Amino acid sequence: MFDHADRRIAAAAAALWPDARIELGLHVPSPTTYVRRIQVDGRIVYAKYSFLGMSLVSLLRGSAGTWPQALAAQELYVQRPDSLIRREAAQLAFLSRLPGPRPGLLAGLHDGVLFTTPVTGTPLSQALLTQPARTTDLLDLTFNELRPLHGRGPGITDPGVIGTDRSITSTFARKFGQPDAHSYIDELTSGHERVHLAPVLHRIVHRLLAAGLSVPTGRRSFCYGDLKPEHVIFPAGSGQRPVFIDPGLMFASPDSDRAKLISRTVLLLAAVRPAGAGQVIDGLGRHVDTHLDRTTRVHQPAILRQLLTWWLMDTTSILTTYLAAPFGLPLPHTGHALTTHASAILTVVDSLAGQLERRLPARQVWNNALAAVRVVAAA
Repeated sequence: MFDHADRRIAAAAAALWPDARIELGLHVPSPTTYVRRIQVDGRIVYAKYSFLGMSLVSLLRGSAGTWPQALAAQELYVQRPDSLIRREAAQLAFLSRLPGPRPGLLAGLHDGVLFTTPVTGTPLSQALLTQPARTTDLLDLTFNELRPLHGRGPGITDPGVIGTDRSITSTFARKFGQPDAHSYIDELTSGHERVHLAPVLHRIVHRLLAAGLSVPTGRRSFCYGDLKPEHVIFPAGSGQRPVFIDPGLMFASPDSDRAKLISRTVLLLAAVRPAGAGQVIDGLGRHVDTHLDRTTRVHQPAILRQLLTWWLMDTTSILTTYLAAPFGLPLPHTGHALTTHASAILTVVDSLAGQLERRLPARQVWNNALAAVRVVAAA
């Protein structure tokens, strides 16, 4: 699989820059798409290649059939105008025409391969770990940049920018709401070290599927989609606006972006367990409180319940993807760490999902959530 991707990347780069010297560099570990750093006459460029728009984990687990079957389907897929790579290129172009957020730069697109220029600076993930006291400020800056995008309604779009529904609830339902979901959970927890996770995961899925039905979707607008702390880069120098990479634009409630960033920030803390984890959690809480203060008091419990439900759904989806990764698939270091701490994380998710199921006051569940993740990040 990787050899095929490397050949396609090398051929696409040669077609875009026929007179340049092309050198393939380091592979960037990911459970979703294949990413490799390359050099074009000494200039660093990132190349991304997607197999059928599905995760590498799903592909390796046989979701697209045998390798010859997947390869035949891939030859047709890369030519589709709605392929993931073409859609991301369209999204980068679309974002470049907005006052915010500021996107990474597209370097080229050819035969199913997306090339982007690297962004220099400090990722939000690193800034949170090294400057935990600035957490509220950093999160506020991030979402201030997203306001122009969140202010655009679903009637204003460009062809090819938005694809299939990849909202948190839809992704969770596709993954766990199908008849084979139980066998999927049993399979990824079949090893003796994970067998105790099966009943916990089954319970989480049941609770969150039910909770998702009772959560109002709210106002729909453009959302960034795949918002991670690693995807927000703060360039060197004071006063510089952050740059956002790897978009996954979709129509959903703007709070789905906030729920994803909460989920991925907490997972980062659970994986790294930094000394300043408590400060990050406190700052995250203040950021959400500031957001709630902009709404009427009567709506705040529903917004908190929505954030909690989507946060837990996103965390469960990400963690099970890592748990399902076949041996030999390179994962980011945080992915390996999260599989090690999966039991502690899922115990917290199960407890909070149970509190949502029992309809405890949203503020109480939120406070319990912040206290619980503080313990997990400090263990």
